[in-house]
Amino acid sequence: MRFWVACVVIEAGTRPAGARARIMRHTVRGISILLAGFLVAALALTSASAQERTPRYAIYYNSNASPPEALIGTPYTHVILSFITVAPGVSDPSVPDKGPVSVVVPGKLAPALAVIGRLQAEGKRVLISFGGGDMQLVDYTGLVGREEALADAIAAFVSVHGFDGVDIDFEVSAALHSRRRPGVLDGRRFLIDLTAALHKRLPAEALISHAPQAPYLDPAWHGGPYLDVLRAVGDAIDWITVQYYNNPAYETPVARRIVGQPPRPFATSYASIANSFWSSEKTLVGLPVYREDASSGHLPPQRVVSEVVCPLRDRYGRRFGGLTGWQFSTLTQDHRFWNNRMSDVGCRDRFGL
Repeated sequence: MRFWVACVVIEAGTRPAGARARIMRHTVRGISILLAGFLVAALALTSASAQERTPRYAIYYNSNASPPEALIGTPYTHVILSFITVAPGVSDPSVPDKGPVSVVVPGKLAPALAVIGRLQAEGKRVLISFGGGDMQLVDYTGLVGREEALADAIAAFVSVHGFDGVDIDFEVSAALHSRRRPGVLDGRRFLIDLTAALHKRLPAEALISHAPQAPYLDPAWHGGPYLDVLRAVGDAIDWITVQYYNNPAYETPVARRIVGQPPRPFATSYASIANSFWSSEKTLVGLPVYREDASSGHLPPQRVVSEVVCPLRDRYGRRFGGLTGWQFSTLTQDHRFWNNRMSDVGCRDRFGL
């Protein structure tokens, strides 16, 4: 199967912890080619839920501007429904008896729950994202020390609705500062504890992803707080989507700030991240699909192909982790390009395909 015809080829991969078995291609002595083909096909079908395809082409579904059924038939390999949060009062530190931790699904996201199986039937992996911009500092403060209970609630939600995994989108910058006000949430510790708790509770084949903003990976920005998270629980994280938007100083020029032009790539560029202890296979570029999807960082889709995807595909080949779009819709020309054409155009001439 081709992904970004000429840009990217999808292939089966494995989780770093070895939870998924790789299907190896080999010659089977004494078995006809046809029989061997059927054997491989059967293995692929029985192991479909355990396979992770890279490079990935992921999309967040957050707005009800387009019905979730419109995702069916699109070329995305991963769909991330966003966001679930916690029930009111559960995270309020002023409430002495908070009761059990439970998660809340926004009304606009509820219809998408009924489409999960149909998306999975065509090979897509469907994740639920926790957090997002609706979760503020006060919402997290009351969850300190309750990460295990929160993980129980999220894992139960994943099981009930048949999700393939969980995405964590933590965007409370104040909680990640190296010097915080007394009593302010330690975001590093929270992310580490929640990720570890989820990893213990989710099935071995379940996916866990994170979506840090680019500054969170910059050693010059409060020590690069997400670097601590990745070092502590990186084995439990299947990939990170780096948000190269809403932070203008980390977005342009694209060649240096996002791709990582040699000889000295920018600290949070793809090249810098992939050249560190983290791998390119576990790093995705996150970009807004349409200019109104973010305050900054939007690139016309043709530029995404020519200035981001092709250079990274050229450099990393099949080890390129992939691309994530924020967010799905069918309303604009840019959205339609991402939904339909991103898989058919791009690097054909450059790669001779």
